Amino acid sequence: MPTRSAQDRINNYISGVSPERTREDLIAKKPDMVAQEHAVFDQQWNIENEVKAVLASEDAVTSIRVPMYMAFANELAREKAHFSGGAQLNNEAAVLLAKWKARGLNQAVLIRIRNEVFSIPAPGAP
Repeated sequence: MPTRSAQDRINNYISGVSPERTREDLIAKKPDMVAQEHAVFDQQWNIENEVKAVLASEDAVTSIRVPMYMAFANELAREKAHFSGGAQLNNEAAVLLAKWKARGLNQAVLIRIRNEVFSIPAPGAP
């Protein structure tokens, strides 16, 4: 396999970072990018509303703690997207639950979010 010279690599780099080419690429990709972000925003909106519903039914949750519960939910959503189920997801959810409990959140509320919003069983559960 022939090796490329340093000048070939430089020329390739220059053509790849051309503003005109970048603009053309972004224009071509924009509809797909917008559609992908729209789906993500819809999913995030649904999760936030479900978490807010759980929190609204809990008297023990103060408004100053709501962003922390939302952060817990966002971390769970990332783990669920990454692992999509099974024992590994259950274990990761347990780690996150312990982390946020150690930060002062109510364990029963965290478990409700895990179960009701994400349908993730506890580790060892069938």
